Amino acid sequence: MPSSKKSESWREALKFINRCPICSGTYNGKEAKLFAKNDTATLVHMTCAECASYFVAMVLVVGQGVSSVGMVTDLSFDDARRLYREEPLSTDEMIEAHELIQKNLFIHSLILNR
Repeated sequence: MPSSKKSESWREALKFINRCPICSGTYNGKEAKLFAKNDTATLVHMTCAECASYFVAMVLVVGQGVSSVGMVTDLSFDDARRLYREEPLSTDEMIEAHELIQKNLFIHSLILNR
């Protein structure tokens, strides 16, 4: 596949991601925003024009095929782009956060009463 065609092949996969999972509105693939890319995977952010929900999709180009997987998110495009560059949380940070939440009785009671 020529490099110019391959560089835009992620847009082809967006044809399959054409409905918002929240309201069933139609996504406009031309408005999808790319926020990360490597040799085989592209991360794309979309906003539903009807309900304003956000969707992030990973589009994989493998050989002659294109595949995608996505999820609803609360991250705006700017948030997704910024957080993608951040280092992942370590196990120690996760444990520390859990302990802090457990020590705060107010938050703890809110979680238990749900």
